[in-house]
This record gives sequence, C-alpha cells and structure tokens, in this order.
Amino acid sequence: MARYHPSEDWLTAYASGAGDEATSVLIATHLTFCSDCRKTVREFEAIGGALLDGMNIVELEGLPDAPDNAIASLPVLKSETNGTDHAAYTQGTFSDIAPRPLLRYVFDRLGAKDIDALPWKFYGPGIKRAVLFQGPDGASIRLLRSRPGAVFSAHRHGSEELTLVLKGAYRDGADRYQTGDVQCVSETESHQPIVEQGEECIALVVSDKPTIPLGLVARIVQRIIGA
Repeated sequence: MARYHPSEDWLTAYASGAGDEATSVLIATHLTFCSDCRKTVREFEAIGGALLDGMNIVELEGLPDAPDNAIASLPVLKSETNGTDHAAYTQGTFSDIAPRPLLRYVFDRLGAKDIDALPWKFYGPGIKRAVLFQGPDGASIRLLRSRPGAVFSAHRHGSEELTLVLKGAYRDGADRYQTGDVQCVSETESHQPIVEQGEECIALVVSDKPTIPLGLVARIVQRIIGA
C-alpha cells in the first residue's frame, strides 16, 4: 500500500479530465498501486457526474471545451478501446515493474516493451534517464533508473515535480519513498534523493520546467547532457 499520494487537487484534475497528459499518466499509474486514491477518484467522478446531471442543456452548452478535449486525449489511461493489441505492450520485460497505464503509454509513444529498449542516457554517476516526452518549454515525463546507493545532485525545480516509484526505494531527507509512493516537490524546495542499497530504483518523474542544479559541477553536467 502506498504511503505518499498525489494531492487532492491532482486527483480532482485527473477525475475531471482536466489534467495534462504527463501528470495523468503518472496518476493513472499510481492508481494501480493505491486503493485509497482509486476510491477518491471514483468519488470525485461521481460528484462530477451528479453535478452534470443537475445542469440543463443551456448550462452545459456554456461550459468550456477543455475538459472534454482532455478526456478525449487520454483514451489509453481510462479505457482499452483504441485497438492496440493487449499482448503487444504487456509481453516484455518492462511489464515486470510497470503497470498497464504506463506500459501502454510507453508502447504507444516509443514502440518499446522491454526495459532495456528504452532510450536510456547518462544522467549522473549511477543514474540513467529515459525521456518519454519533452515539451518545448521544458515540460517532460521521464524515467530515472538508479543503481543502489546512487546519490542525486542537490537541486530544485522551476515547477512542481511529481515522482512515482516503480521499483526499489530512495530517501529524501527524513522521508522514505518506495514502490507506489508519489513524492510531490514544490518549486520552492531543494532536495537530494539518495537511493537505498539492495536494489536499483526506477521512478517516473513529471515536471513542467527543467531541474535547477545547485552545484557548479552539476550545472556543467546539465549543460553537457541537455537535462
């Protein structure tokens, strides 16, 4: 059972279809680990449905199009109806750690179903990164794969960052995050995750802006690797 969860604001946005693509992928994946958040999302969906049922046609016509468009853009997260062969994205080594929403997203975007087929690149000592989506303004959804004991450079963020642990565990200050947990870090916080010994750690990370390293060496490395 997950101990750390997305905020109710994130869950509400997901339930209403108003969340962005990257965050919706992360939350849909977290829901496969967390029965409490699944219950919360169902409650939000029920409330939204009841509100819509109580509105007349004139009121509905006055609503903006964004939520409908958002829902329409996320068929892989809420259903299995777009025709992709189920076996095509579940019969690979990535399925050993990734739940179906993330498997489907990665297969649809990259055509990859094996974890070693993902576009891993050096991200730091003992750390590799695979970018699944990169927007022009720095928004991204990526996987981080870290060896046991790997230490991330101290950094902060230009926006809120969400991290979902898929395998292993890491510590950040006094907190410990393990499989299924979501860490939310605001743009005002600086932190330095440290992967636990024993097994590698793989995490899904979403943010709207690039990471901001705090050390000179880390800033130089970021420029070189384009992080």
